Amino acid sequence: MTGGSDIIRFQADHHPLVFNGRFASLTEYCLHLVHQKAYEEAALLAAGRTVLDLGCNNGYGSAVLGQVSCQVAALDVSPTAIEDAQARFGNCGIDFRVYDGWKIPFDDLSFDVVVSLQVIEHLEDTEPYLTEITRVLRPSGVALFTTPNAAIRLEPNMRPWNEFHVREYRAAELAELLKPVFAEVDVRGLFATEELYRIEYERCQRALQTARNRHSQSRKSLAEQGRDKLVHLAKAILPSWALDCLRARRTVTPAELDPAIINKYSTDDFFYRSDNLDEALDLIAICRAA
Repeated sequence: MTGGSDIIRFQADHHPLVFNGRFASLTEYCLHLVHQKAYEEAALLAAGRTVLDLGCNNGYGSAVLGQVSCQVAALDVSPTAIEDAQARFGNCGIDFRVYDGWKIPFDDLSFDVVVSLQVIEHLEDTEPYLTEITRVLRPSGVALFTTPNAAIRLEPNMRPWNEFHVREYRAAELAELLKPVFAEVDVRGLFATEELYRIEYERCQRALQTARNRHSQSRKSLAEQGRDKLVHLAKAILPSWALDCLRARRTVTPAELDPAIINKYSTDDFFYRSDNLDEALDLIAICRAA
């Protein structure tokens, strides 16, 4: 899925599970709705069709697709994510599999729809990823991608502040990447009601400011450098289960968001449109094969 085995291994070993059914804040819940909305949009295209969810994390969105599709397969590079997906949604008839990040383990022309949401920004080399998608996609099939909108997240030539992202795209850049591969490419932007738009926009701006501050520091103290070396050494030599135990010990379980607040908001508060894409919270590309 990426241009290097080290990046694949890092994503597989360390990327967190996206959905655990609990939300500590409205900001966290809002981000969940952003992701959930994309799967609901994909479900509109997937009804009654064979679908591949490529980069499914722990299957929270595969379950949405499974409610309307005739067949769903779901792949991720993380064994932990697939194990959690099988535990949560194993009774939904979805074919969950771990894969190597390079070769999609299905025959040519296997799927009517390929859904790959919040994946492309994790890739260093997108060519093998897109080649594999077009290989398993049937003629006139649909591929659907979502990705964060770099226009509200990054300054020009700035590296992504999300440690798992290799490159983030503006709308025009995403279209430019996909148009040589697909017969039709339609890029739209995700927007929301004023309150939820502000919550997600401000989350991104806070992260951007933190990244600016980090980059403005000319050098780290010797103590910080030593700490970072120890952290990298630990990640290199400790098994993933040991790292999970260490994270669990230092993590304080947050209070859960009031259910009344959760009930107040839903994916109905979000919508896609084709204008003002530099202001969009997220990008979606609906692509049709030749």
